[in-house]
Amino acid sequence: MENFTDITGYTLALGASPTRVVSLVPSVTETIFDIGAASCLVGRTRYCVAPDPDVRTIERIGGTKDPDIRRIIALKPDLVLANREENRKPDIEQLRAAGLPVYVDEPCTVEQALAMVSLLGRMLDCEGRADAMVRRGAQQLGAIAQRLRELDELNAHKLKPRSHPRPRALAFIWRDPWMVAGTNTYISDMLKTLGATLAFEDPMPASPLRQRVAAMRYFTVEPAEVAALAPDVLLFPDEPYTFTERDMALWRDMALTIPAAREGRLRLCSGQDLAWFGSRTAGALSRLQPLVSW
Repeated sequence: MENFTDITGYTLALGASPTRVVSLVPSVTETIFDIGAASCLVGRTRYCVAPDPDVRTIERIGGTKDPDIRRIIALKPDLVLANREENRKPDIEQLRAAGLPVYVDEPCTVEQALAMVSLLGRMLDCEGRADAMVRRGAQQLGAIAQRLRELDELNAHKLKPRSHPRPRALAFIWRDPWMVAGTNTYISDMLKTLGATLAFEDPMPASPLRQRVAAMRYFTVEPAEVAALAPDVLLFPDEPYTFTERDMALWRDMALTIPAAREGRLRLCSGQDLAWFGSRTAGALSRLQPLVSW
């Protein structure tokens, strides 16, 4: 018997590996497949779209915010996996009230994402493959840290070193209104891990926006507020909003006030790489690194 206590304080006691699992989290569903435990999945949300087409064989039980509670109960899962940000507290409480074991997680850092892979490996008796993924992620982190140390040293020895060796970055997640990933999010930690400074946390230049968003996980911004932050990199992921080249036109027109526009660092990227934690974390670090750099 092994006990697992989640971020809500709920303790899950597992005497054997679950054989009927419902995942309410797209990145968790993908990770379950990747660690070799897909045979235990009996339910997933309509947003659980990877790996395609394999995931299509798993029954859909609604969305992350509107799951079909009665259908989930009817599936008789011995484990439901949820996320505090993606899933609603009333739905989790209703499933628990029906006697279902619901484990809730919320990785907000790259290291927590790798720890989640290890946890799923233990829960689902796939530790070998899970641990191999974690090792690859740890190796990536080590390589990135070494690269950043070398870049800092190189900048320090330049005749004209950059005033801030780490680029100031912002990652949009929506438009109409424009929204940005803020503090204490997996996205923001991914950016910092890759060597960027969050533009709204950097001490220079001074901006009234910084006080307004100090503890916000996501926040709206006006173009003038973005310009005041002087970001060096602007990222436009393809989910949850599908940004395209057309969406970047406004920002290109602000080349006189935004370094990222002036210097050609308006960059489209994979929303899954940027926001999906778990088995794709190690590969995402490698794929995103060129986009979060000078």
